[in-house]
Amino acid sequence: MKTRQLLAVESFVKDIVENPSKAWEVPVGNKVKKDEYYATASYSRLSKELGVSTQVLQGLTAASDLYNPLMKKLNNTLKKEGVLLKRQGASALELRRNTLNWWRSLSIEEKKELDTFGNSVQFQKYIKGWRRGKGYEVITDVCKQINDELIELGILSSEYVETKDREKSRDKSFFERQRKEKERWEELGLLPLRTADDLLDPNSSDEEFIQLKQLASALQQTVPSRSAKDNFRDGFNHLCRFLKASGIPENETLKNILNEFILKRFKDDYILPALDSSEMSPNSAPTIVSAVRGLLKRAKSIKELDFHGFYDVEMITKGRTGDYYKPYSMKERVAIDAAIRSDLQEIKKLTTYVMTGIGENPLDEKEKLKAGMGTLDNARFLFENHLNCQPVFNHTARSRPERTFLSIVNKSELGLHDLYRSWGIVPIVDADVIKPFLLRLAQITGMNAEPLSDLTLDDFLPEHPITGKPCLRYWKERSTGEKEMHLDLFEAKLQWLTRKQSKEIADIFESVKVLTAPIRKEAPEEINDLLFIYKSSGQNSYGIIKRINTSYMTHFYKKFVARHNLVSTTGQPVSFSISRFRPTFVSELIEAGVSIREIQLLLGHGNIQTTINYLDRLDFNRVARQKLSDTLQNIHKKVMIPPKSGTNKYLENKELIIFSTPLAGCSNLFSPPDFIKNSSLYEKGQPCSQYNKCLSCENVMIIAEHLPMLFAMKRDYMILMQRNRIMDTPYGVVIEENLAVLDEILNPKKSDFSEEELETGERLSMFEQTAYVDGATA
Repeated sequence: MKTRQLLAVESFVKDIVENPSKAWEVPVGNKVKKDEYYATASYSRLSKELGVSTQVLQGLTAASDLYNPLMKKLNNTLKKEGVLLKRQGASALELRRNTLNWWRSLSIEEKKELDTFGNSVQFQKYIKGWRRGKGYEVITDVCKQINDELIELGILSSEYVETKDREKSRDKSFFERQRKEKERWEELGLLPLRTADDLLDPNSSDEEFIQLKQLASALQQTVPSRSAKDNFRDGFNHLCRFLKASGIPENETLKNILNEFILKRFKDDYILPALDSSEMSPNSAPTIVSAVRGLLKRAKSIKELDFHGFYDVEMITKGRTGDYYKPYSMKERVAIDAAIRSDLQEIKKLTTYVMTGIGENPLDEKEKLKAGMGTLDNARFLFENHLNCQPVFNHTARSRPERTFLSIVNKSELGLHDLYRSWGIVPIVDADVIKPFLLRLAQITGMNAEPLSDLTLDDFLPEHPITGKPCLRYWKERSTGEKEMHLDLFEAKLQWLTRKQSKEIADIFESVKVLTAPIRKEAPEEINDLLFIYKSSGQNSYGIIKRINTSYMTHFYKKFVARHNLVSTTGQPVSFSISRFRPTFVSELIEAGVSIREIQLLLGHGNIQTTINYLDRLDFNRVARQKLSDTLQNIHKKVMIPPKSGTNKYLENKELIIFSTPLAGCSNLFSPPDFIKNSSLYEKGQPCSQYNKCLSCENVMIIAEHLPMLFAMKRDYMILMQRNRIMDTPYGVVIEENLAVLDEILNPKKSDFSEEELETGERLSMFEQTAYVDGATA
């Protein structure tokens, strides 16, 4: 009688033989070299996958007479399908099998997005254990096969010549010309370039844009590496092409070439069109713009050139062009928001199975299906009473009740996964289950895709240990092991959150933790602490625990758009991607009247100039200017007060001039209070010498825009009190007085400002630095 284990092997082999394409799913292992084949189907891997002992596979049981025919059939199929090759080791064949399975699983869009170098896919980025060389010649063949397909698709170049073969195609004078050109650049770079008089005469050389070349050569001398020098040379070459296309003569002087908008025009009229036409790689554009920016900065240092500055721009770092920086329209936002919420609501329902008790046992004494009992209600009985309410699938079914359950479902109109979902079950925590949470997090934070996918389970902080405010921590560079314990101050960025954001983000983190808890026990150590992980449901990688890779979501985007029928204002399917949530997030902030300072904080920018450049890049200038105008008018309305009566024209302050201070604004510095007039430092008829030092002055005008600095000042006073003995000195009285005044302004129970204004001011104070107590700390 055949054992259950032997039946499992027999069923597996039969499936492979009848469906030869599945041969590529069979793992490969070593065997004793008795013939020309050095590899076989892997005993150890098949043992785990089929739930049988290696003894059965090796023919060491009583059923060994059936072993050889079964395994022979299996290996013959592997040979026929090309999985096993003559005189090839198991390691190389297994790597080849994994590579081809990976390649066949990619869509055309995903293949187009693969990283390439030297006219070849960078396989080491995608295939674990990738290697080539002696003993792995079959891998070279696989590389050629894949690269040839990309050439046919037009992704790689058919005219590419490998470096080792290029010398043959060059004329004999190439290297000599190259040597002379290099010497010329070095010669120009050694010339002095301090003033405009040091620039060469454009008419003294037949070299194009010689003064610009001299500038680029001088900049080359400031960097040590060959690649950095080449970057400035490339930047010069591209700038020359732009100038010529703009009708600028090649012998034009540097003074006439440069202007404050040259970098912006270079980007708008040269870089972006080159990106749109695919003449330039998105990865190259930032380097070129950076090099030209460096040239302009160096030009500013040349005396008597009269070039004092330029309008700076920011360039994308990678990815596609087109709608990359375009916010979703209001109609698209509403539809996308509803779609994401709908997906999340559906998934959250599928967390706990509720027993129903419906149906009856459809099996007889021999566990065979009774006639006429193959209904879905009876399948549910099997699920609840024989399967312990645990989902089972075609490749995991082992027992007769499991196979009967699947047989009933397969004959129904519902698919297996759809049936599980209709019962309130998550059949498998795959990428489609996890990705809606990723979309929602991108939508409400405006974070980029890569840092989102790198988030760990503990990167949400309900209360930062220093500020007590909620924030998200994410890494600029990831490390491994215990190194991460020391990275926070140096490698981590913080994105501060509003209370509303914090509440929803906490819910996202908790929901994902609950969903992924069962699979974390099986997850590899290197991804176990990542927030967004899932169990693959792919045919060739079923059951493998993976991290969400935001670089390969094109297919998911299309499914999401199609499932929810998301259309743009033109009626076409929405161009949907995570990258568009960030500009949409900024657009909503601007429309809500949020200040640039707060936008800086919410985007996690360390420098406000980065935020300003980002707004310019998103073409928000018009909206921003209108908001700025409205805000300034509002400020003026708040601070303008009727002048006091008096005879002195300065005391009257008829011009209503508000004198700005580092802390606030003074409405009349020619009319200080009596305690200032009585001081030895005051001179009658002169402006107040203390106008920027006293919070309690009745002339000080404090508005909401001053609150961040006031909170920062209070914070510094508190730190100062804790760290030294300043309170034992005469300065202690001053600090106590100022803290008392600050408390009147900043305490919600005493302040004239609203709680919302105070909360915003305190959050923005993280970006302020004060110097009001430097004298006391010295």
